[in-house]
Amino acid sequence: MLKIKKSYFILTILSYIFALFSGGNLPYSIFYCLLLVLIITSIYIYFVSKNLNIDVVSDKKEIIAGENNNIIIKVYNDSIFPISYMEIENSLLKRIMNKYRGDIISIKINGNKFIKKDIKIPIRGDYRLGSTTSIVSDIFGVFTWKCSYSHKETIKVYPSIYTLKSIKIKGANLREFNTKTIMQELNKGPESLETIKNIREYRIGDSYRRVNWKVTAKHGKLFVKEYESSESPRIHVFLDLRKDPLSMDKDGVREEELVEFFLSLIKYMQEKSANSQAIIIGENTEVFNISNKEHLEGLKTHMVSKYSEGRGKLPLFMKKFMYNVNKKSAVVIVTYDMSKENIDYFINLSTEGYEVTLFYLDKIPKVSDDAISHMLNKGINCYSIEEIR
Repeated sequence: MLKIKKSYFILTILSYIFALFSGGNLPYSIFYCLLLVLIITSIYIYFVSKNLNIDVVSDKKEIIAGENNNIIIKVYNDSIFPISYMEIENSLLKRIMNKYRGDIISIKINGNKFIKKDIKIPIRGDYRLGSTTSIVSDIFGVFTWKCSYSHKETIKVYPSIYTLKSIKIKGANLREFNTKTIMQELNKGPESLETIKNIREYRIGDSYRRVNWKVTAKHGKLFVKEYESSESPRIHVFLDLRKDPLSMDKDGVREEELVEFFLSLIKYMQEKSANSQAIIIGENTEVFNISNKEHLEGLKTHMVSKYSEGRGKLPLFMKKFMYNVNKKSAVVIVTYDMSKENIDYFINLSTEGYEVTLFYLDKIPKVSDDAISHMLNKGINCYSIEEIR
């Protein structure tokens, strides 16, 4: 986009009119000088605009949130004129750097200039290098040429995963963390591990090995044996990623803390040989079975583009899933929403026989010591994420 300084253009027209009516050498000399500057600057802007190119590159294509990285803006001037004044601004740098206001540079004939920026991106996601806007003016400020260059390259920012110290997950003892031992005993039959507690109708997700064929034949529909404890070492880990409780988290910092802890917790369980199930509650409920490093890497990659979304109450989402989870199972909840309704539901889960462990952000204003004490008294293990990370 080309702009001409209106005051200069008007001055040139007026000088011509004045010279036309008054005559004389001086008025015409002034007009010719103004016109000459106009012609020279227009030629200058034309050649510069046709021979200027800008590229932006990143040292690393994939980084961890908070990791140092360099972005380099490369400016090439292939024209026959030097550039005495040029403003440059990149949209990505403006987005992630609070104090960034662009750069002012000058470039010699057939020269180039590289602008290196040290950055840290604190929030996961796919970041395009965006667009770079350049503004070039001639030395008289008569013409200003503005152009935008688009860059398709992206930087993939993975959520940070850190090492957790020893955490007691209720219902997940050392025996459950030893998956190989469990599977060996399961091969001998479920009764070798458990004692039969009840006979109930088949639910989606139940193992067919638990079907009681005598009762099934008698009633004409599937019935399964319910044991004192789950035959599966699976730990159900819920991440509350609904939009409502995070609506005030404008910069996404609290959400990032939840996601980082969630993945760190899954990693901790995977290192203990636990067979965990990651359940992400947002607009839809997504389930990931995690039993090896490849599964964990897949979950981490998925979380790069997974943000808080959807509305609704947490108990309503969880109830649909808990219907297929056996009693005595380890249930882990990672949330930012510690409303009274949610706390009552967590207590209800514990009362029903589920082994509940709760992780919450200490920065939530609604959380009181009395509420935490009440849940502890009801058999729920409660941890502040800030205190254990």
